[in-house]
Amino acid sequence: MAGLSWFLFARMYNSGDVHRDADRKAIKSQLQSVRTKFKADKKVKVKDDTNAKAKLKSDIVFDKWMWFGRGFYGLAALWTFVIIEITDVFNFIFNNPGWTVLLADGVVSLVFDVLANQIANLVSAFVWFSFWDVDSIWLLVLIAYAGYWLGIEAARRETEFPVASWKEKLREFLQSLKS
Repeated sequence: MAGLSWFLFARMYNSGDVHRDADRKAIKSQLQSVRTKFKADKKVKVKDDTNAKAKLKSDIVFDKWMWFGRGFYGLAALWTFVIIEITDVFNFIFNNPGWTVLLADGVVSLVFDVLANQIANLVSAFVWFSFWDVDSIWLLVLIAYAGYWLGIEAARRETEFPVASWKEKLREFLQSLKS
């Protein structure tokens, strides 16, 4: 949560959409205006400009956060949705029963099953607090909220994470696997 919160708020602080000296109430208000502006820009620019279409594709995380409702709840729902989708992809890759089983009931049935799964994933993301299997839901919400504000504060203080060095280490690791 903290990393995703930092990523989104660093973008908004750097663009000037949210002011670094804003308190929590002001941030909430500014998020509402960011969402309104984002919706308006999306409608106008996409119709007229191909560069805007490319920018919107690059802002998929921001777009999905706005779609889930912005703020803490939207970020928690987005995080849950990402985890569910990643889990589904790994389950499909490592527990794939084969195309004959998947297509046993026909292509239409497969498409319907995939769409039903997506709807179930969206519902689970929106009720994220019931998705996570924990003993105390209050502790879960408290930890998630602390991560949300930790990310906001890190972005506000212009904390930079060594993403370039992480990419290089990942690249080296992947190269070592190929050897």
